[in-house]
Amino acid sequence: MKRTIPLLATTMTLAVLVFGGVAVSQQRQEEGSTPSSQSPTSDKSSGDVSIQSTTTKASFASGTGANFLGGKVSNHGNLLSFESPAGQEAAVPAAEGYALCTDTFTVHGHDTGGVEEGFGPPKFKQPNPGKFPLTITRKTTDGEFQLKQVWSKPDATEKDVTLTMTVKNLSNATIFDIALSRSGDFDVGPGATDQGARTDDSVWLWDEPGTDNPAGGLMLKALTFGTPHSPRIEAQSDWATTGTRQRCSPFPATTPTARGDFAMRVAYNLGFLSPGQSKTVKLEYGRM
Repeated sequence: MKRTIPLLATTMTLAVLVFGGVAVSQQRQEEGSTPSSQSPTSDKSSGDVSIQSTTTKASFASGTGANFLGGKVSNHGNLLSFESPAGQEAAVPAAEGYALCTDTFTVHGHDTGGVEEGFGPPKFKQPNPGKFPLTITRKTTDGEFQLKQVWSKPDATEKDVTLTMTVKNLSNATIFDIALSRSGDFDVGPGATDQGARTDDSVWLWDEPGTDNPAGGLMLKALTFGTPHSPRIEAQSDWATTGTRQRCSPFPATTPTARGDFAMRVAYNLGFLSPGQSKTVKLEYGRM
């Protein structure tokens, strides 16, 4: 059984590694329709307002048994499910997503499924309703940024999925010290206890043979090597309860870790963007 994630989040004032902060606006909106056009369409038809981003917008399943890969992404661009092999679900419900920050202490928007603030309603481009690829575009409610997420079709052979994120400066001034974070709480195997490790380009959680059955792992990898990035492991309690899920910097754990309950993150330092300028980075979630 996967556990329910606490939604308590408190403001932090310590910046670690990249950028962190306090969200600057308070708009939470979620859609009530499922557009199928190839043109971007707004998702505001129902007028519903929610802090939960758990409606599946795209899903994928291929293979059986040890060769199975299943994945789901929400209407806000959160990874809801990563299952491989069959029966081994790594994603914790409503516990994966993104944050966009500047100036060390300013969070322009964050959305990790169960907690979100600062992003407006999504627009979609989805050639096949309910399927990958899926493009989700959102603007921060302060009018500063646009974030576009492109979820590629999962690779059934390599058991991974690639995500491309593009940040655009919508303002009339140059914006400095921009950070974009991707993070999530994951439980590899049937229990919440895993080990964590990282390199300069990737971070992962895994179970050794004999600790959980079957043993396995999930990796989050930075694919844009020329842009500075920071892969980190952090305690699940810091991420979920203390509130680092709401910003771009963690309280990093020393790796490799002992067995415990952890979240993982990759944060990109995008530097500055001139008015109208965009920068793009890529990430990958994959079985290991």
